[in-house]
Amino acid sequence: MPAEPFAQPVFGINHILAYGQSLATGWEGVPALTRRPRHDVLMLGRSVRSGAPEASPTWEPLGGPVLRQLVATQQLPDGTLLDEAALAAQPPGAVVLGETVLEEALGSLRGRMLAADPAARLRLLLASTCGVGGRALEQLSRGARPELFNRLRACATVARTAAQAWGKTYGIPAVLLLQGEHNSWGIDGAASDAATYGALLARLHRDIVTEVAEGVAGQRVAPALVTYQTGGAYASDDMAVPQAQLDFALGTPGVFMAAPVYPVPGRPTGHLLADGYRWLGAQFGKVLATLFVDRRPWRPLHPIGAVRDANQVLISFHVPEPPLRFGRPFLGTRREPVADQGFSVIDAAGRVPLEAIGIAGPDRLVLRLGRAPEGAARLRYADRAHRGRGGLHDSDARLAEVGFAGPDLDPAEAGLLGTPYPLMNWCVGFDIALA
Repeated sequence: MPAEPFAQPVFGINHILAYGQSLATGWEGVPALTRRPRHDVLMLGRSVRSGAPEASPTWEPLGGPVLRQLVATQQLPDGTLLDEAALAAQPPGAVVLGETVLEEALGSLRGRMLAADPAARLRLLLASTCGVGGRALEQLSRGARPELFNRLRACATVARTAAQAWGKTYGIPAVLLLQGEHNSWGIDGAASDAATYGALLARLHRDIVTEVAEGVAGQRVAPALVTYQTGGAYASDDMAVPQAQLDFALGTPGVFMAAPVYPVPGRPTGHLLADGYRWLGAQFGKVLATLFVDRRPWRPLHPIGAVRDANQVLISFHVPEPPLRFGRPFLGTRREPVADQGFSVIDAAGRVPLEAIGIAGPDRLVLRLGRAPEGAARLRYADRAHRGRGGLHDSDARLAEVGFAGPDLDPAEAGLLGTPYPLMNWCVGFDIALA
């Protein structure tokens, strides 16, 4: 097969970094769930997060630049580490950072690596997050003031030195990007149009490659950039940012969208429950294993075309594991059905009523409209009208190695406790023209 347009975990220390806003650093992901090491995955210092304040433009390992086994921790935004008693003593409304996507993403990836090749024990994984909560993509970009992007450079620099102290080579095979909420709603003037946001993504990607992978790690091949898609509580009416995220992932070599955020359990703030972070981490881990173990490319469940014939719309999808199915994603702490399965048709007169939605084949849906659209029309999925959610997924039957622990889940979901997270692929949100 041709060489992949991204690095592989072939180094002695393979550093996988997370970047973005609050979902990249586990805001409100407490109590942390991954309290025991999985395999031999490492973190830098005593947490995947910095010991310096989260809003600082530098990244300092908590407790010194020592490589330790990876576990989830609980911290305040100023970097203070919390044990269980200190966590319980926090006042109502206090922001505490806990479980992140990294613990399960790297834990599940490591399990796949070792099962596929015992020699992989010589190629260790290291996890760090450099994200900053409540920041637009402009504020996370190189050259912003303060230059929060420098957190990536600083973290990679310390990790490279720690790897050298172990006598190991160092590289960055992947960066996980979890950002978009501020831009989706245009908070504090953040760019919310698709063209500007897409250009910012492309620039950030280039800067990660040149400034961090090439400039710090000294590697010649770019890391894979693995993203999620903004949605749920932060969905917008026009879906501009989520669509830009999807277009960027589909159109840029070495960039992959792992999953939308909407199916997993979350809080009213838009942050995730600890189960939500760990479940989303399992999805990231599945995609990383696809890229690094199976050596196959990845594309999420997404539309590849939609045509209208009178009052009927036929939609074709790329489906990772056919056939298509309908399900109930989480809405907050419990699973709920989604009206019209999350689909909207918009024309010059407004919203077109949907009379029926059905599965027309392993990779096709059919929508029956209540009236013929007037003029140009658009087809949307998981938009704000549906609270950023949709009910469409594929038939991937794989299960995570870990499962629902239950803190803060609705009592109606008690039957899930102790069961593995299902790894079906939910359809990403979109906004496309209806031919």
